[in-house]
Amino acid sequence: MRVIQFIFQLIAWTVFFVVTRVFSRFKIVGQENLKNLTGPLLIISNHRTLADPFIVGTLFKPSPQYLPMGFIVADFFYKNIFLKPLFVLLRTFPAHKGEGLDISLKEPRQLLKDGGVFLIFPAGKRHSTGPAPRPKRGAAVLALDMPNITILPIYIKISPGWGLKDLILRRKKIEIFAGEPFKLREKTKSQNVNKVSRFFADEILRLAR
Repeated sequence: MRVIQFIFQLIAWTVFFVVTRVFSRFKIVGQENLKNLTGPLLIISNHRTLADPFIVGTLFKPSPQYLPMGFIVADFFYKNIFLKPLFVLLRTFPAHKGEGLDISLKEPRQLLKDGGVFLIFPAGKRHSTGPAPRPKRGAAVLALDMPNITILPIYIKISPGWGLKDLILRRKKIEIFAGEPFKLREKTKSQNVNKVSRFFADEILRLAR
């Protein structure tokens, strides 16, 4: 299954690589922070659009070192009998909303224990305008459970509009700010989930300043 998931992500990542590099103005700030990363790797990012996981995926070499990358999607995609097979093959995990973190983080936790790469949006939902939402606890719980994992903060800045005209005229502007990877213990000694959650949110927002 891992090989099949690798192939499906490779196809998806390739499509988005072409779209973002050819049909938009794409810029990476902190490119040096994306080099020589090894698993287990927890990527924390703000969340702008449904395309965010695919955009983040294009930042890494298309190799088994980084793919298949895991990420969580809304339960809706797993309840739809036509979409579920696709999202399984893309190595996504259902959110299991309302069932508790032990259940929703079971598969991501195992992925990280196996040395894989997992992308999570601490805000828990898409956000583009207004005050930043209060961060959820999932990323903090994973980091506190596994203090030796590497954490990579990313901030996505993306202009509105995915229309055909926007792409043809390259009106779309995408900026990725990659922060320095770190171990949780290097940044804070707190074992409080809420404080660590807030710290992660601040680390992400700090990249935009």
